[in-house]
Amino acid sequence: MLSNGFIRNHAVGITADDTSLRFQYYDRSKVVESKPFGIVNEEFKKLFMAMVCQLHKLSTENLGFIPNLDLDGFDLLRNPEQLPYYFDKDPSKLVGATYTFTGTDGSRRRVRITKVLYRAEGIIGRCSIVVEVECLCKEADCTWHEKGKKRTRTKRKVMKISFPSKTRPSEDGLIGEARSKAESSGDTWALNHLPEVIDSITIPYHEENTVQGRLKKHLKENYEERVMRVTFLEKLHPLSELKDPREIAQVFYDVLQIHQWLYECVGILHRDLSSGNIMFRRIDGKVYGVLNDFDLSSRIRDMDQGPTSKQRTGTRPFMSVDLLDPDWEGGHLYRHDLESLFYIMLCLACRYEAPGVPAPEPRPYSQWFSGSDEEICNIKHKFLMSPFVLSQGLPIQPYFADFDPWLNLLHRFVSEGYHARPRPGIDISAYPGLKKHLPSKTLFDWQTLDGNVTYSVLRQFMSSFQEEPLDTRWTGFNPDN
Repeated sequence: MLSNGFIRNHAVGITADDTSLRFQYYDRSKVVESKPFGIVNEEFKKLFMAMVCQLHKLSTENLGFIPNLDLDGFDLLRNPEQLPYYFDKDPSKLVGATYTFTGTDGSRRRVRITKVLYRAEGIIGRCSIVVEVECLCKEADCTWHEKGKKRTRTKRKVMKISFPSKTRPSEDGLIGEARSKAESSGDTWALNHLPEVIDSITIPYHEENTVQGRLKKHLKENYEERVMRVTFLEKLHPLSELKDPREIAQVFYDVLQIHQWLYECVGILHRDLSSGNIMFRRIDGKVYGVLNDFDLSSRIRDMDQGPTSKQRTGTRPFMSVDLLDPDWEGGHLYRHDLESLFYIMLCLACRYEAPGVPAPEPRPYSQWFSGSDEEICNIKHKFLMSPFVLSQGLPIQPYFADFDPWLNLLHRFVSEGYHARPRPGIDISAYPGLKKHLPSKTLFDWQTLDGNVTYSVLRQFMSSFQEEPLDTRWTGFNPDN
């Protein structure tokens, strides 16, 4: 009910099997269910009827429907004629829904969903929904109206509804911090590679008046507090819209540059590189790669204080081996994002015949998209550590053949880094003759896998493509990183 159908904060339902019933409650942090009970017993039958009556009395908001989000008058729970209506997995059913809100400038606005761009599956977590919207305001001076003349009016907009942890820094706050730094420091080039937030509204769950608030009060540390956040951003373009391999290469090189600038100059680590978060915008005919979606990003100064959410950080197919390994205790490092960048490029070049055109089944690396964390960790570990991967050749599609040097070098350096990791010490004092057979190096740079996975290493080969230089946007980087 949460990952399909209409967008909800939470859902309440009843499940039945041959002998019993259960009341169930789902939200973005917890699944709660009652003990099974039968309705043959008269007492339980009365209890069941009382519960059904109470559920019917709840407002649509208390039933989990998002306030002010309206699907053209659709009200499943108030109109019996709509009971047979079934929301399947087709997210396009949300097209036509309207959302009314008060912006941070105090203006009351109403937008209509025109296209569903992305909807996350699952129950627990941020569960983001990204839709394209149009403004329905008819006021002549509305700065959002698509037919206006101001620069902000001409940009197509997306609305993202998500349910992040209450303790996590807000996406609009981090993006605003980065854009302000770019303007104040003179690094205005960075603005072309950052998303632009138009407005953002955060809606907390009141402690006394909402189920979420009461659950937190009752379960304490066993319940992760979340907020609902509605963010409006300039619409960007996905990689699948690019047709020139050189432009794709420029986007990846741009993402490397803006990632390093954020890390070194703003103190922000992105922490969730994925194929869906690497976008582009076109300005005066030129392509500029954009690093999108800062929902899981963190300020570096805060990362030593522990995680800001109880949920895994990253998109599983592109996560580094370390972060998939339950034994890893070293936190999220910048080279983990660079490893993710490698997997993104690898999957694009090997799993697609051309941008947006999937290769025939069976597609390479499919297990990365369906296995558990432990399974994917083991598969990726073998992929990196096996001496036969490069000798057999990466399964790169002909369209992406010019990415072969990049991908082979990336595999080589990431692999070398993992190979170089020190093993636990062994007491060999009783066998002094063995000392010469063991490596003597005691210091290892975990931050960069001993210098193998760094911005500097990647820049050396990603700054050119097809034997021609790409556009370098920034030269003020730290050459030691």
